Parts: sequence; structure tokens; C-alpha cells
Amino acid sequence: MPASRKTARIALAALALVAVPAAALPATALAQDPAAAPPAFPATTIPVGVTVGGVDVSGLAGLDARQRVYDQVVTPRRAPLPVTFEGKQFTIAPDAVGYKAEVDAAIMLAFQQAPAPGQVVDVPVAQSISPKKLREVLTWRATQYEVDGKDAAVTLRGVQPIIRRATVGTEIDVPKSVALLTPAFTTARPATPYALVTKRVRPSVTSVGAVIVIDKSAFKLRLYRGTTKPDGSVMKRIRTYPIAIGQPAYPTPTGNFSVIQKQVNPTWFPPDSPWAAGLGPVPPGPSNPLGTRWIGTSAPAIGMHGTPNPSSIGTMASHGCIRMYIGDVENLYPRVEIGTPVFIRN
Repeated sequence: MPASRKTARIALAALALVAVPAAALPATALAQDPAAAPPAFPATTIPVGVTVGGVDVSGLAGLDARQRVYDQVVTPRRAPLPVTFEGKQFTIAPDAVGYKAEVDAAIMLAFQQAPAPGQVVDVPVAQSISPKKLREVLTWRATQYEVDGKDAAVTLRGVQPIIRRATVGTEIDVPKSVALLTPAFTTARPATPYALVTKRVRPSVTSVGAVIVIDKSAFKLRLYRGTTKPDGSVMKRIRTYPIAIGQPAYPTPTGNFSVIQKQVNPTWFPPDSPWAAGLGPVPPGPSNPLGTRWIGTSAPAIGMHGTPNPSSIGTMASHGCIRMYIGDVENLYPRVEIGTPVFIRN
């Protein structure tokens, strides 16, 4: 979010929190339009039988009628509007959403009425707010109160992968809440707060596929896959493969990684390391140190691959990579995809 827009929303929401309720303002403040001086009302009184916004102003002079309408129509509307969202309650100040009441125009029209004896003529008071400002307040509030959905993910307990289930989030449905609240600022308030309209936010990842766990101490690579059972989602072990890991001088790193690359019949390019100095690229073939498959991880220059030296499996023999039997890595290759989690533990 641009900094200027964010600052404006924070300032607007702060106004919504600290604006002084109309009931706390002095009568002189309520009797004056903040944008202009009162109009020159006629020197007469308003005819009998005339109401303004449902308020009887019969026989009153212009300023007295104005004050009465403000007291009975405008003042209640300028009190903070209580709203709730998922059990949390807060208020929105009408001034923060641009509340306006055209009292002066209504009073002027009241002078022009001529009710018949016994008749009542009501002159409505035009009231309005700014839907744009209300939308900005609700959008800012949404960042405070929304509950984020969580994607399904995998964590490790020892060397056992555990599924964290996806959860649905909840946020304010701003367009629908604006439509709900817009008339609320210009009508009589209910006894209970307005409940904002909510919407569910579904997670983007709802299931877990393949997961690789490399147990260096056991020289094992275990392949798991998420599966759904009546009592919930669990990780099912699909296959266990024996492996070789890095030499003490070139240890296989531990940590949480993911598959970032897959190659069939890869060409081996020597890494920028002293042990590989003078060695040239090795094309696919029986002598290729990567075998027939390469599954690269986000650990720099570390991956799972076959080896033309099967006797090294079960030992610390590599320069950091995870060596596998040719047949095993060919079996593993189609079972994983880019993004598959790879957990490497001691």
C-alpha cells in the first residue's frame, strides 16, 4: 500500500475514534453550519402545522427552529455509530464519514409552507454521508480485525512430518457493509449495534502433496504424501530409500528446503570449489556423477541424484549432495514436483 494512502487512512480512522460526540458540543456550535453563517431567515415565524424532519417548528422564529431541529434531528445522528465485527465492537464517528444535514435549506422551505387548518406539512431534512470516506474507514478497520486464512502446510516433529490444516479466514465485506451503514447515519439508531457484513476468505492451499524427509543419521530418505482420513489429514509414508550424504569436510546441510529443479539425464558441471578444480563438464552417460536424474533443492548446489558408485550408499561420501541408487532416484523422480518440501535433519 503506498505510504501516502496508508497515512491518510490512519488519520481518517483516528478521527473516527476521537471525534467529539455532538451531544458534548455547546448549543451555539450546533446552531451554526460549520461551512457558512446562518442564512437571513425571514423576520416572521414559521406557519402553524409545519414540521421539519418530523420536528414541530410551528410559530418559531428561524434561529429557534434551526436550534430545535439540530437538537432533535442532527445531534442524535452525530453520535458515534456502534458496529460489530465477529464479536468485536467499535464505533464510527459520523464526522469521519462526512455527515451533512441541510437544516438551513429545510428551515427556509418551512417558511414557504401554508398548511390548511388542521393539516400538518413536513419538510424533510436532506442528510448524507460520503460512501468513499466510509469505505476508507472500513478498509482501515478491516486491517485491524480481519482473521487471516491459513494455507495447509507441513511441519516436522522430530523426523515425522505433521500436517497443519488449512483454515478459512474472515474479513469485512467492505462494499456490502458500506451499503448497510450508509442509511444508518441518517436514520434513527436501533438499540443494538450494526453487525458488519463479513465474507469468508478461503486459503489458496488446502491439501499437502509429497514431502521428503532426509534423516542423515540413518542414511535414509523417506517420501511421504498427505492423505485424508475420517479423523483428519495425515502424512502417509510412501517409500524409504537408502542414501549417501556429505563427507565431514563437505557436510550435507540441515534445514527446511524445497525442490526447485528437475532434470532427466543431466550434464554435470563442476562447482566453484577447490575439490572440483580442473574438472570439466561431464555429459550424460555411465560416468556422469549425477546418474540419470537430478532433483535440485533450494539449498545452494545441493540435490538428490543417482550415483555410478553404488557402494557409497550408506556412507558419508558425497560433497554435500544426497546420493541414491540409480533405480531409486528414477522411482522418486516422478513422485515429486517443483515446490515439494524437503526437510533435512541430522
